[in-house]
Amino acid sequence: MPYVPSTRHIDRVCNVIEGRTVRPGADGKRLASSYRRSLEQYHLDPGATVGPRILTVPELRDVQHREETFLRASGQCLSRLHEMVREADYCVMLTDAQGVTIDYRVDRERRHEFKRAGLYLGSCWSESEEGTCGVATVLLDAEPITVHRTDHFRAAFTTLTCSASPIFGLHGELLGVLDASAVRSPDERESQRLVNHIVRQSALLIEDAFFLSAATDCWVLLAHRNRHYVEAQPEILIAVDACGNAVAANRRARECVPALNQLPCHMAALFDLPAERLFDCKASRGIVSLRLNDSGSPLYARIRPPVSRMPARSAKPASTPRETVTAPPAAPAMSDGDVLERNRIVAALGDAKWRTDMAAKALGMSRATLYRRIGRLGILPPHKC
Repeated sequence: MPYVPSTRHIDRVCNVIEGRTVRPGADGKRLASSYRRSLEQYHLDPGATVGPRILTVPELRDVQHREETFLRASGQCLSRLHEMVREADYCVMLTDAQGVTIDYRVDRERRHEFKRAGLYLGSCWSESEEGTCGVATVLLDAEPITVHRTDHFRAAFTTLTCSASPIFGLHGELLGVLDASAVRSPDERESQRLVNHIVRQSALLIEDAFFLSAATDCWVLLAHRNRHYVEAQPEILIAVDACGNAVAANRRARECVPALNQLPCHMAALFDLPAERLFDCKASRGIVSLRLNDSGSPLYARIRPPVSRMPARSAKPASTPRETVTAPPAAPAMSDGDVLERNRIVAALGDAKWRTDMAAKALGMSRATLYRRIGRLGILPPHKC
């Protein structure tokens, strides 16, 4: 793999650490701090040309097993992101919160080239091992960044360009990092602005998919300031327990409703919508309007009832959504695997606006198979909830 001659790169890194070269902007400060830690705290060699450590197959399998829900929630978004950047010769990687690559997308004919560069399943990108790189920097300060070519600490990676963004869980915890990397990219840093933006937006979509998958035992308020986007692309997600308390919120919800940064809090303190309407069958069938108590700003929302305690399939469905929370199930509860599969199918149907042909294609199955699984898992369209 070609790289900048080690002596030149070492000089460049030392100049930044010692303040002789100052990179402008917040990212420049982040890179300089990372260089210093890489050299002084972790004693890494900036001239090293060996690629990253890669987990063994059993080690990777154990990590992937622990991150199963995260992987299921991110799969479609990973594929969509790769479709957007593949023509520019990018691969897409998803890491866990320790920097281990647990999923990736790459064109088959380019796989060997990316693997030689270390962009591969099981590769480890923590700062303590690899120094300054996109994934490592995001893991430390949970902010998006583009690490462009010679921004990397180690000479092994100075031909790479990496745009990375954090992915957060239900309660603001860091789940991992989404990264789009190119083995060769234009010299101009500005050429990466669009890729950085796309990666950040894709990370938000993964967060929301994970939120919906992980909050299956709660009622979920899905809202948008424009009612036309409530069904297709809600921006605000709030998980609500059976007592009407908001117990989790996505990133956009916390930005729009500051009170959500102090959870739990009762829905009556947030909106003019009485909490009991969340458990009203009529409210769960369509779009409701509500206003923020602190600003009076209007929102439009729909309600998703809990799904984790729904019977596998019953001849007589529950009479109201409230029964899925308070009444014992008429049949054994679904297994964890069935819950994950149900969430995956519901998410695909939602993305496809409940067009089964499009959802089946996105899920990689025939329409007949999709219909069988819809019936077995008790999935109903929103207007029939």
